[in-house]
Parts: sequence; structure tokens; C-alpha cells
Amino acid sequence: MKMPLTFKALVRASALALAALGSTAVVPQSTLLEEKVGGEIVDFEFDWARDGVYCPECNHGDGNSRIVFTDRDYNMWLGYVDFQTGLFSPFDGRAKLLDTRAAFATDFGNGPEWMFSKQGSEILYTKYFPGRKMNTFSASVALARMTGPGQWEAGIVEGGLKMQSPIGTVDLVDDVPRYNYQDYGKKKVYWRWSDDPSSETLMPISEQTGGGSRRWVPGTGKVIFSGSAKPDEFGVVYQQMFLFDTDTGELEQLTFDPLTKWGGFMFQAPEFNNEYVFFTILNRNSIAIYRNLVGLDGVKRWTVVNTIQMPAKLPYVWSPEPFTYKGRSWLIFQLSSSPKANDMSVPTQIAMTGIDPLRPNFRMLSNDNSIRRVRMDPEYFITAQGPYVYYNRYIPKTDTKPVRNDGVWRVYTGLGAPD
Repeated sequence: MKMPLTFKALVRASALALAALGSTAVVPQSTLLEEKVGGEIVDFEFDWARDGVYCPECNHGDGNSRIVFTDRDYNMWLGYVDFQTGLFSPFDGRAKLLDTRAAFATDFGNGPEWMFSKQGSEILYTKYFPGRKMNTFSASVALARMTGPGQWEAGIVEGGLKMQSPIGTVDLVDDVPRYNYQDYGKKKVYWRWSDDPSSETLMPISEQTGGGSRRWVPGTGKVIFSGSAKPDEFGVVYQQMFLFDTDTGELEQLTFDPLTKWGGFMFQAPEFNNEYVFFTILNRNSIAIYRNLVGLDGVKRWTVVNTIQMPAKLPYVWSPEPFTYKGRSWLIFQLSSSPKANDMSVPTQIAMTGIDPLRPNFRMLSNDNSIRRVRMDPEYFITAQGPYVYYNRYIPKTDTKPVRNDGVWRVYTGLGAPD
């Protein structure tokens, strides 16, 4: 929708003011215990027990407390998580080999992903077509699913050749899930029903360079993503947030403020009456929380209600992810002193925050500067003891030594055991 210039100017001024004020980051100085729980398991993803609901009888009795990942030899593995302790079993995560020739996480920007529905927990991933060189032209969308107790089938889906980085819906009540994916050139994005190859539909998403910047909105058929908007009245192009509805084909631009957006998530927030809210990274140094509110003119717009500034010594934020626990929403993320998102030469830390502006609660989860490590790709898992944050840890590279993997580590959030 084209807005009057006067309103655009007001949005510009308001956005800059909010970004400047933001929420004050209060950073505790105590050192928190980091615990090693796994070996070299890059870009692991948790099954749905991570939301605090353990179902040992699900998935043909295999349970839902599991991880999936691909190793550097292109093998895709299934591992388990002890729901009581949150420890990996086995330590190296390699309990069952699910498939070979599966793309490593850095090949296309994303590793395997879980997809949930009434059909059970399934796994979407990128697989190189058998008998061909492993490159973008042989990359294919693949699916792995259980067919019985201890039995799996895995392989490339119909029409999956020259496609990659699939991401599926995660709604347990769905009869049939959906997934979206990119073409091999990272120029086009499609979505389809998992059981109907003919349903493939081109999505109005462009300039997607990685696998993780398209996120399904839970409980809907919508996808939230960041992309380049049309130039504003000053001729400047900003990366903004958009929402695409796969049911109706409607594309909605959510943000218009003159700040670069870096991905985001939309979810239902208990502190805002379970309304759908979304967050995004602004200019790499703050996180903005948006609500769909009625303005003075009686029109609903997505409005910034909280801007969370990062601490001065670690001003750059990356890889945020939300979860809800005990009636509150929390965001976990990586903090760095380097503006380069994946700088493997600079030590980084893990932090978390609430989203309610009336209850600021920024906290460092790792903050021992004596242990120089790159900590990245944080993931939450709500165990019987409460939420932990898991992440990959690396020994930083130097001018004379390459980066070295230090395994999977975790830190406790301090949010206590479930009620």
C-alpha cells in the first residue's frame, strides 16, 4: 500500500528514535557454567520434545526427543536427547545413519530440518543426486520419514532435482504439512504440499542467499521473510520484512522504517494475549519487537513496541530464535564484537532476553572472557529440568591456525523447572 509522504516521514523519524532509545541491556557479570554435551555435530536440529512435551510413544515408539544433522562426509544422522537430563545419546550424535550424500550445513546455508504434522516427525534436507558430481546442479530436495518401528525411508522427492534448502511447517495438528525451498541458483523460492508435487507454487521472494531466512508462522500457512523493498521517496532501498500467505497468495509488507532488517520470526506471544508478534534484527545491533496495533487514524499497522539494544562491548547480534516458557516469550542469540556475521576469528557469547518492554530481562548466558571461543547457532531445548541453550563452540582461527571445532556445548537459562 502506498503511504503519504508525510506518514513515511513520521515513520522514519519514529523508527530512528526508537532505535536510538531502545531497551537498556543489563549484563550480569557472573560466570555461568558451560557444559559439553556432544562432539562435532554442526547445525543440529531438535525434534519437537524441545518444547517441553515428551512423547516416548510417538513416531512408532522412537519418541520425539531426538536430533538430526549431517556430518562433513555427507552422512545424515539421527541422535537422541535424554529428556530428563538433556544430554545427547550417543555423545557423537551418530545413533542411526539415515542417508548419504546429504549436503553439509555450509554447502547451501542450512542443514536438515524437522517437519511436523499428524503424519509424525519427518526430516527435510538437501541431497546430492546419486551418480552425479556433488554441486548445485545435482542438489535436490529430499525427505526422510519413519515407516515402522526402527524403520526409515529416505530419498529425493518427485520434482526435487536442482532444488535445495527445504523448510517445513511444524504444526502437529496438520493433516498434511507443507514446505518451501529454493532453486539451485538461489534466485527463486517455491512452496508445495508434501504429498502433492503438482502443487509447486512460485513465491514472491527474491534475494535469498541462505537457507534459514524463510520461516513458517506456526498455526498458519504463512511465511515471514526479509527482502528488498521498493525504493522509498528518497530513492533508498532497505531490506524489509514481508509476510506471504500460501493459502491466499497475498503478499504483505510489514515494515517501512528506514533500517535494514535481517530475518525474523512470527509467533504467538503469551504476554500480549497470544497475539501474533514478530521480531527482526535492526542494523545488526538491536532486536525490534512488532505488534499489529491500531493507530490514531484507526488503521492497524505493524508497530515497534520494544527495541532491545545489544551491550556496547558486544554490539552485533546474530542467529536469534524464540521460545515460550511459563507464560513468557524469550529470545536467544549470539553476540559478537565483529560486524561480520560468521567471523570465526573473534570470540562470541550467547545471550537471551524477554520481549515485554515493561519487564526488561536481558541476560548473558555465556560471559567467561578467559575462554576464547566462537559460540554460534544457539538452539533451545526445554528438558524436565527447564530450558537449556545448546550451541556449537569453536577455537577461533588465527593467522597461523585454522578454526577448530570444540563440540556442542550448553548453558542453563536459569528459568527453573516446569511448573
